[in-house]
Order: sequence, then C-alpha cells, then structure tokens
Amino acid sequence: MSFTEEEKAEIERSAIEAARRTEPIAMDRAQLARYADPPRDTPFPLEYAFHLLGDVRGRTILDYGCGAGEDLVHIAARGADVVGLDISPELVDLARKRADAYNVKARYIVGSGYQTGLPSASVDIVFAIAIFHHLDLAAAKEELCRILRPAGVIIVQEPVRDSKLITWLLSVIPYRRDEISPFERPLTRVQLDRISEGFSCKSIRRFRLPFVPVAQRISSRLVRSAYVMDAWLLRTFPFLAHFATVEVRKLTRQTNFALSFDQHPARRNGF
Repeated sequence: MSFTEEEKAEIERSAIEAARRTEPIAMDRAQLARYADPPRDTPFPLEYAFHLLGDVRGRTILDYGCGAGEDLVHIAARGADVVGLDISPELVDLARKRADAYNVKARYIVGSGYQTGLPSASVDIVFAIAIFHHLDLAAAKEELCRILRPAGVIIVQEPVRDSKLITWLLSVIPYRRDEISPFERPLTRVQLDRISEGFSCKSIRRFRLPFVPVAQRISSRLVRSAYVMDAWLLRTFPFLAHFATVEVRKLTRQTNFALSFDQHPARRNGF
C-alpha cells in the first residue's frame, strides 16, 4: 500500500511515540469504571464521547485511529465487537498488549484511514477521537460513509480553533515539536460542518477554554477543578464556545439529509 506524505509523517511520529512508552501495561480498574457509563453532564470531553456511545453490546465499532488502544479497551469492555485501525504498526502492537492486559478481545488493522479494507456497510459506529485533524477530510469521510451501515453513527472529538487570538496564544505555549506531525492542524467549525453534511447532528458540545491546558501544566491537582469551571462557564456564557478548543459531536447517518449552517445546533448556541 502506498501512503501519502501526511501518512508517512504520521507513521514516523507514531514510531517515536510508541518507543517512548516503556511503562508496563496493566489493567486500570478506575479507568474502566470511569468510561463504563459517564453522565451526560460530565465536564470532560472524552467522557462525553463515551456517554454518546450508549449501549454498544453486540455492535460493531471501528476505533478509527486507535493508537495504543486506550479507548479500544473501554469500548470492548462494554461488550462491543471492536476493530482497531491505526497506520502505526508499533502503536497497534501496544493496543494488542493493552487488550490482553484488560482481558478483552478486538480485531486490528494496520493501514490507512482512507482504505480500511473493511466491507461496505459493515460498521455500526465509528469512534473517531482526535483523528480527523491528521487526515484529508473528504477522503476520510468517503471511506467512513462506505463502511457505515444505514443509520450508522460517527462520534467525533477534535481540537478546534475558531478564534485567531486563541490560536496565537496556544502557539506560544511550549511543547515538544516531535509530539506532532508537520501536517496536523486543529479544525474549525466550518470544517466540522463539512464532515457533518449528510448526517443528523443533535449532540454537540464544546470543551476546554484556554485556561484548562494552563492549569494542566501547573499541576495535575488542578485538572478536575479546571474542567468543572470550564463546563460551568460554557454552560452559563454560551458565547465563550467560540474560544473553546475541543468539540464533540454525534453524527447519525440519514438518507437525503443535508446539514446546513443555519440548521446547525452550534449556530443556535452562538458559536
């Protein structure tokens, strides 16, 4: 299989990430409980994404960009038939080891997000956590629409930057340059709307105002309080969603459905 330049860069970055993960992999029961049935009003974006999954017992779920399997094991523990897809063989190997440690079963594909190799109309839910911002959106969406069953669902969580000021502020926060590939970039509301076209988008939330990553860097003890404050601010002052840096959506496929900007829930909430 031939890969694009973007995919080659991601393979290189992922190999570095996998090499750094030298800690033993063991079951974390607290994490299992955390993602088993998160509440709707959780202040954490990933918990909200897991809440949107609902009852997945017996359903086929693609963990799209499964990485080292952190999400995959929680989906499998909830009774789903999970397929983990990632372009990095090193990360998929870690996902296998993690699934063994959690005593759950999954299937794995090492390959491109544009050519999954899965049969058409074979997947009930695509769990896509922080993956689209690595990809060509049109090509990725075309493949996901091919493999999704009628009324299939995509759960999307992505970094977003609608504010130029926030983009600049976050650019000056120091980070390791080799933690990202040169092609990845946060998305905008407009790009997420394009992904959402042809789907019903009834569940959408913004998270993570810029003070949250600052609190994370100061002390891990501040994280929960920062997210709780973040949720309160976004709920109380909806206009602040323009400055939030993570968005979660649940997209349900519908025949002949076109999502226009005026119809979008985000428009009504002041994004």
